[in-house]
Parts: sequence; C-alpha cells; structure tokens
Amino acid sequence: MVTADNVRNIVEKHLEGTTHFLVAVEVRPGDKVVVEVDNDRAITLQELVTLNKAVREDLGEAADDCELQFSSPGMGRPFKVVRQYAKHTGRLVQVVLADGRLLEGKLEQFDGTTMGLRIQHPSKVKGRLPKLDDDITVIPFDQIKSTQASITFN
Repeated sequence: MVTADNVRNIVEKHLEGTTHFLVAVEVRPGDKVVVEVDNDRAITLQELVTLNKAVREDLGEAADDCELQFSSPGMGRPFKVVRQYAKHTGRLVQVVLADGRLLEGKLEQFDGTTMGLRIQHPSKVKGRLPKLDDDITVIPFDQIKSTQASITFN
C-alpha cells in the first residue's frame, strides 16, 4: 500500500540538491497519487517525467498498484507552501484575509511571518491600468486565509 508519507519521503530524497520543491502529495480514491512539484523558475515536463520514473523505481512493486500523477501547481490555485511566496515575489497576487476581505496587489516581500503587499486599486477612468499603492502594506501571515497568483492578460 502506497501512503502519502511514503511518497513524500521518496520525492524529497530525489529533490535534495535541486531547485525543485515539493508542494503537495495527495492519495485519492482509486489508488491515485497526485504529486505537485514546483521550481523557483518554471518546471519542465521532462523534469516531471524523470522524477516520476525515479519515484516509481523506488516504490518497486507497490507502484504497480497505484496511478502516479506528477504536475506543477496550477496558476489559479492557492499557495500551499511558504516557498511559493518567495517564488512569486514581484508578481501580482490575490490575498483572502481571515476576515474574508480580498486584496489584490504586488507581492513585494515575504519573510515567513509577514507579507509586504503593494495594494492595487482599480482605475476610476475606463481603459486605464489599475494603480499600485506607493506604500507597502504589511500583513501578518496568520491573518492570511489564502493567496494565489493573479492571472493577467495584456
């Protein structure tokens, strides 16, 4: 039987010394194991294939009883690990606070306990780009319910 902890340990062993990092391991019904891996830059399909093969070899015969699926986390999905905040520094993000408020802005800094966000305000004139605050708003990490990268099309 393949467990999430077993797969997590194997994946982390293979990621040591690389710029890749583990985001999540989830065992779903039907013995489907979903592994999300990211990188400080973009992770390639070939890197995911190589990692899949290495984990499958380490699992041995247990790998025959499950479906292993490797992917990078989706752009529109909330961050799951702290390292994703560092990766997205300098980019636009949407932050849902614990009190339910939604803030959108540029992630300027993250130190593990607080996030620095330059809040984006919509333009009052149609067709103009939104404006970012000059000042950085510091948000304690425990006040954040979720954060995800904003997807913008120019």
